[in-house]
Amino acid sequence: MSNSSQVTLIIPTVHFRAHLLARALQHIQSQGFNGKIIVSDHSPADFKHVIATTVEPHKKQNIVLLEHSPEIHFLARLVNCAAQAKTDYVHLHADDDFLVTPCLDRLVSEFESEPACVAAMGLNLHVDLELKEYSSLPKTSVDDGDPARRLSRQLERYSSVLYALRKKEEFIDTLSFSCSRCPDVQFWQYLESCVAAIKGRIKVIDELHYAREQHFGKWSSSLKRERSQDHFPHLILSEHFYPRLAAFREAIEDTARNFRITIDPLALSDGLIHLLYRGFGSMGLPPRHASPSDQAYTTALGSQDALFETRLRNPLDPSRAFLTNIFSLPSNNKVFKTVGD
Repeated sequence: MSNSSQVTLIIPTVHFRAHLLARALQHIQSQGFNGKIIVSDHSPADFKHVIATTVEPHKKQNIVLLEHSPEIHFLARLVNCAAQAKTDYVHLHADDDFLVTPCLDRLVSEFESEPACVAAMGLNLHVDLELKEYSSLPKTSVDDGDPARRLSRQLERYSSVLYALRKKEEFIDTLSFSCSRCPDVQFWQYLESCVAAIKGRIKVIDELHYAREQHFGKWSSSLKRERSQDHFPHLILSEHFYPRLAAFREAIEDTARNFRITIDPLALSDGLIHLLYRGFGSMGLPPRHASPSDQAYTTALGSQDALFETRLRNPLDPSRAFLTNIFSLPSNNKVFKTVGD
């Protein structure tokens, strides 16, 4: 039996993204996924029928549709979905992204071979279907045996685990905690991945796992257009920035105390500076100058890029077939420029 049967996919969506959900469900089916899919619809009451109608043709895919109020926090919706799962593992899947579902077998095996593992993921790509371009999204293992060193590594070389394979109970507990302590959109993302790193090892395997589409209607693109002060880089100008940063640090310190982990305050401060600088860099600002201690990290990322290039040039490699398939799909930029967010 495929390990994917041990995994429940969670797909949050809304009525104006129904075309993305339909594409995602079709892609998942084409990848041979045989597990349960939980779709979370947070459309307003007048539009609840849209997602239900979209799901109907895919009912043979073992889909459960949950309707949530638009007012419920994103993390609370995910927790509610995970609570409905009957499997040991859950995997968040954006409605506009592409999961290489055969990779789930390897990821489940990572958990089974490493009891201390809390998240497992493979190599990630950013893809532009309009320009037919791609780039690797750096991910690094955080698998040191010492929780304090794992936290420092996560702060300095942050790799989000939100879209990684997770144990259901850990996913629920971590997201619930993050929502209660840092409900703002920037810091809950950081907090949940840092708490996961404190709890256990984060594994990254050298296999294509996930492709993240870049398009005009993407959440991050919307924030940039709106110059939102809820997210970098404009968050730094908000009066809420320092209180939110303080709440984030306090939540990390409380987590460490709960797990009886000693964290050097100066090391934590240094790690936070690296994390915030990376936040600015990810929004298009110049990257931090590399230091000698970063040489191994830079080499590892270069190896990932080289691995991608080697595999994607090989006509027999499944990664190439996967990428060729999604590049054949229509871009969403024109759709979102027409209907908006």
